[in-house]
Amino acid sequence: MPIRLVSDWHLGHPGSRVKEILQIEHLLDGVGTLVMVGDGREELVEAWRERADQLWEALQEACRSRKVRFLALTGNHDPSVSQDGWMKLFRGRVLITHGDMIYETASPWSRELFANREAVRQCLTTNTCHSLTDRWQCAQEVGRLLRPRHQMPRHLLGYLKLALWPPERLLEVGKVWSGFAKETERFTAAFSPESEVVVCGHFHRSGKFQAGERTVWNLGSLMRMSKGLALDIDEDGIRSQVIRMTE
Repeated sequence: MPIRLVSDWHLGHPGSRVKEILQIEHLLDGVGTLVMVGDGREELVEAWRERADQLWEALQEACRSRKVRFLALTGNHDPSVSQDGWMKLFRGRVLITHGDMIYETASPWSRELFANREAVRQCLTTNTCHSLTDRWQCAQEVGRLLRPRHQMPRHLLGYLKLALWPPERLLEVGKVWSGFAKETERFTAAFSPESEVVVCGHFHRSGKFQAGERTVWNLGSLMRMSKGLALDIDEDGIRSQVIRMTE
């Protein structure tokens, strides 16, 4: 300790603000363990994979050189990065997971979900979830049905079309942003009722939210026009900071 939690750097994605690990190396200062809470890198788009691999190795090397333990949890963009989809601290009082298993459909705003809703429905019908392991495995299966088919357009108009089409996608983003804390509380009550604090990423809306008796921390992201948080946890409690990047 301290354990520092970060998420959704999307290394290798053209829209990620992290172009070189030097930009964020200062985040390793004074840290015992760095945990990437999913979507640390891009795995699913072949054109981005080489750069993602380079940056991921550079991040691990930076941790090794500073004797910082590095752990990664799976996300929907990097489902093969780890065998772990969540972790618990302080006898389960703190639950840490990427967030793609909070909603049954993993990413309700996903363009691919609109095109594959029936296949996702069938997947959910055949999977009964009684535990965190069940729920994580189900999220992995749903994620395979929602693999992105589009690459980042090279011009602004194409990017806006990709981001905003179909129109119901924007509506779903608004619904998730306004409701993910309550949905997280329901998910936690069902699958990890002993947890009082939940830390996630996935939704790219950084901040601290109260849902019933539980506190939900979202780590945001380091994508363009997004804000990322680093959350430090030790015996003294939880502290947050906005991630500042060097140029």
